[in-house]
Amino acid sequence: MAGGGGGGDGEPEFQIAPMIDVLLVLLVFFVMITSAEVLKVDKELKLPVSPNAKKKEPEMAKHEVAVNLRLDRASNKGILIMDTTTYGNWEDLTPVLKGMAEKDKLLRVVVRGDADLPAGEIQRVMNLIGEAGVSDIAFASSNK
Repeated sequence: MAGGGGGGDGEPEFQIAPMIDVLLVLLVFFVMITSAEVLKVDKELKLPVSPNAKKKEPEMAKHEVAVNLRLDRASNKGILIMDTTTYGNWEDLTPVLKGMAEKDKLLRVVVRGDADLPAGEIQRVMNLIGEAGVSDIAFASSNK
């Protein structure tokens, strides 16, 4: 009889090598996805603290984009960063967000503003997001 990789009694053997290959591919996939998500978070930001802060909604995560506002202590102004791009001219962000909003109708912009940032800087970026046609804006905070 033609064998199927089993013993002489017709029982198939469990092949572990293909299983390890599949697990390694999945591991690499999840590491790459996680690394890309971590890169979007600005570690230099000190988020405001809110005891009522809610966890991120997992179903909305694929529709979210983070806008980081870091405080430049020398000028007391905000530094606007989205993904890896720093915007010297904040108005350049509007067409980028507009294009994203046209592709994804459920787009949510998460504003991650430094706790010491003046409120006027937050208002300024909110106006730019609104001009881009995005109506779903969330604010990041920490509950610690």
